Amino acid sequence: MKITPENWTFCSFSHENLKAIITFGASPDILDDSFVYYVTVLDEDNNEVFQKEFSTIEKACEHINAKYSNIWEVNDATRPAKSGGCSTCVAH
Repeated sequence: MKITPENWTFCSFSHENLKAIITFGASPDILDDSFVYYVTVLDEDNNEVFQKEFSTIEKACEHINAKYSNIWEVNDATRPAKSGGCSTCVAH
């Protein structure tokens, strides 16, 4: 699974005590009212470890997937946590 413009608000990547997410903010230029997107890595205390800015959500998604999708676990906040059963069973 990859992070896309459709799921970036509720999906992230995680590895050990780190989490990679996409967030957004406003351009600091007073004459520019556009959004900017950030790929941000947080530690277990939600302290910023790394952040990179992108002008579009598509570019942010490309970056986060290229950097983390092959080595980190993807998390989807819309799916309930497992509630028992074996670790390989998708029914729980």
